[in-house]
Amino acid sequence: MTVGTDKRALLEGGMPLILTGQGLRSGASWIGSADVALQDQFLNELDEGELMALPFLFEFWAMPHQLPPEGAWRYWVIMGGRGAGKTRAGAEWVRSMVEGARPLDAGRCRRVALVGETIEQVREVMIFGDSGILACSPADRRPDWEATRKRLVWPNGAVATVHTAHDPEGLRGPQFDGAWVDEYGCAAIDKGTNQPNKFLDLKSSESSLPHHSTGARDDLLQM
Repeated sequence: MTVGTDKRALLEGGMPLILTGQGLRSGASWIGSADVALQDQFLNELDEGELMALPFLFEFWAMPHQLPPEGAWRYWVIMGGRGAGKTRAGAEWVRSMVEGARPLDAGRCRRVALVGETIEQVREVMIFGDSGILACSPADRRPDWEATRKRLVWPNGAVATVHTAHDPEGLRGPQFDGAWVDEYGCAAIDKGTNQPNKFLDLKSSESSLPHHSTGARDDLLQM
């Protein structure tokens, strides 16, 4: 199958702007290494609507480590240094969960948690940052920021609310279909990295220790 037919099969019709088709995964890297004639052919075969959509097709531009793993999974962690594209990957994953085929169509998630160390971090990096949700969203799908309620609301009714490590109790009660947690850490407890989401909490029915942990405090894990 040629690049042209692969592209058209994925872009034509009412397909979502976030695609999971393998045909366009990391396609920019392949096109970038092709000769000028093939690059021109690819671009010339795109109509006006496809050209407008192309900048927002993240699978086409993404590096492989920025794309969600295949198969059945519940947690996905990106570990990388500055400039690895972690924020962009998180923002685009949120888009892929809340957006439908068309701007007003429902996506797979209706309620998303955006979790960071502070409200300012979530707002300035995850939402308003250069690689944040607003910067990655096309105009007809861009959510509105409701500052007083600390949430994003999409045209299709999906909502993402802000939560922070300084107010962990705020995550009790609301029901979420998905969550993006930035700068994910782990409890300062022995073997905490084995299961970062496990820690002792006498108020929770899910209180437990990470695998092989003695329960002893280990402050070095926070450094």
